[in-house]
Amino acid sequence: MMQILDNEKEQKIMPLFRLAFRPFFLAASAFSVIAMLVWALFWSGLLTNNQLMYGNPLWWHSHEMLIGFTGAVIIGFLLTAVQNWTGNPGVRGGKLAAIFVLWLAARVGLLLGQPHIIWMIIDLSWIPLAAYFLAKPIIIRRQWNNLFFTPLLILLTLINAAMHLNVLSLAQFDQHQLTLALVTVVSVIVLVVGGRVIPFFTWRGTDTAQITRLDKIEWLALIPSWLLLLNVLLPVPEAINRFSLPALFLVTGLTNLVRFARWRSFSTCKVPLLWSLHFAYAAMIVGMLLLGVHFAGGSVGYSTALHFITVGGMGGMILAMMARVSLGHTGRNLKVGRIVVIAFVLMVACVLTRTLLIMLFPAMVINGYVLSAVLWTLAFGIFTIVYFPILTKPRLDGRPG
Repeated sequence: MMQILDNEKEQKIMPLFRLAFRPFFLAASAFSVIAMLVWALFWSGLLTNNQLMYGNPLWWHSHEMLIGFTGAVIIGFLLTAVQNWTGNPGVRGGKLAAIFVLWLAARVGLLLGQPHIIWMIIDLSWIPLAAYFLAKPIIIRRQWNNLFFTPLLILLTLINAAMHLNVLSLAQFDQHQLTLALVTVVSVIVLVVGGRVIPFFTWRGTDTAQITRLDKIEWLALIPSWLLLLNVLLPVPEAINRFSLPALFLVTGLTNLVRFARWRSFSTCKVPLLWSLHFAYAAMIVGMLLLGVHFAGGSVGYSTALHFITVGGMGGMILAMMARVSLGHTGRNLKVGRIVVIAFVLMVACVLTRTLLIMLFPAMVINGYVLSAVLWTLAFGIFTIVYFPILTKPRLDGRPG
């Protein structure tokens, strides 16, 4: 049972730092707006000053969207969810603020500064610190089934370190492989979390029969996901990798499609908080299948396949999850207004622009980059504005959190 917090003591904490979803959802969303505006200016030719973007725009974009933005949302979600899992109060107050300030300092440094070891040290500190606060209540409560998130966060930190060593010219790792590894780690987190919550949310949000969890189908979907992660991370001989990598992407996509087919997606069409989640999971599956085709020698471009996962799967899932979790954890009804629905639609347009439009009209590649960045900016800009008062004010019901 949830430990009862001292409400008087809780009220002394600034609302923004009462649970991790508050600062990280809000700041990550706002940061992604800035990051995508900078990215659009870069591709439109209006930004040529290499003093921005760490002096390395392509490195900065992939690093900051996967570590700076996505990593922050994952941390915000996990440090909030662990309270529900364990019954122990989540990290809050000064400890939460410390994690957040480290994250924020790294984002500012990597946007405005030049490569330096001090920025690497700061950026390598906040995820392990968050992992500690995640693991502590899980270990105390012996909920070993949730402990695997902690090594995944440490894995993110190790890949982050390799990326920093690259940009500092202190090591020579394959940047393509690092990005693929980072995307795969985050994808596994999305597949695991999505598989847990989307069926539950769908059942509750559509007032239909409970979507039962079938262990055989769950294992069928998750085992290839973990094998894919191992294949990407371990030094698999090239003679094996040329077959195992595309096969595992295809099998992961297909088995998750089987899993996804049971979730009654058509019943969610009138519920924006649900169809947005289903669309994002479907985009993740499409991206997995397309990467399998790409690595098998098919005509699908790597960038197109990858951005189905990163923009559609991750970005779409993040927007939908933040919208729902923020309402639920602040004591509000699980309904969104028309403006947030517009944000969801803009996100759908964003992924289709970044993938299908560019794939069908290669001559529009630069315009496609700029347009998709603008669409992302509008979608997350709407979230930032609409949810600012929600995330910075106390719960409506007066409860802690």
